[in-house]
Amino acid sequence: ILLLTGAQKRYFEKLSIYCDRYAEQIPVTFVLGFYVTLVVNRWWNQFVNLPWPDRLMFLISSSVYGSDQQGRLLRRTLMRYVNLTSLLIFRSVSTAVYKRFPTMDHVVEAGSVADIRTSQILLKITYSYS
Repeated sequence: ILLLTGAQKRYFEKLSIYCDRYAEQIPVTFVLGFYVTLVVNRWWNQFVNLPWPDRLMFLISSSVYGSDQQGRLLRRTLMRYVNLTSLLIFRSVSTAVYKRFPTMDHVVEAGSVADIRTSQILLKITYSYS
């Protein structure tokens, strides 16, 4: 129970009158505009900071030369590692991805890891968030 003394009640009443008098000078839509901008900017910054593999893919395709089997295999392997890294990052920050891949066994079974050696290394890794 909040009990106010007489002086506190008068102070609260003066504060209420003061806020009521100056509330009309600053429109609510103006204040809400700042709030909406803050929320949208926060969401947009989270979206922009997602790791997109496109730039790295273009860099790999322009840096790894050769149209022969070895060049294609190297580019494909590097992009598989990039995708696997993205999967591990998303798994640690996204509940939807974590539900899809709760353990490293699920990552290996889904075919995200192409070679046996990498899958054996992944299965040995223990994560504190797993």
